[in-house]
Amino acid sequence: MVIFEAFLNYKVFNLSQKESIDLLFSLLIACPLLFLYCKNITVKTDSKILASISTAIYLIHPLLMEFVYKSPYITSYQNVIFTVVLLIASLMLVFINRKLKYLL
Repeated sequence: MVIFEAFLNYKVFNLSQKESIDLLFSLLIACPLLFLYCKNITVKTDSKILASISTAIYLIHPLLMEFVYKSPYITSYQNVIFTVVLLIASLMLVFINRKLKYLL
């Protein structure tokens, strides 16, 4: 539903890809369904590391967005490069946080 609504926004309503559409109406249905599906999944990991990874991603993503998307050297595969660099940098921050407390 979300992908179909995004397709409608770009093809039918002729919105450019540079315009940001933050709230899609289909998210009102998709997000609760995804939450209900995922809440019963058991994860065999420490919740502390998941919290640290999410905090690191939240804190570092604006800086990396600025670096990747506005770099004249990175012209193709920007989304893939951004995701990979973001995950690597976040994991590095989490491991540094284990050594230096109160970093995250």
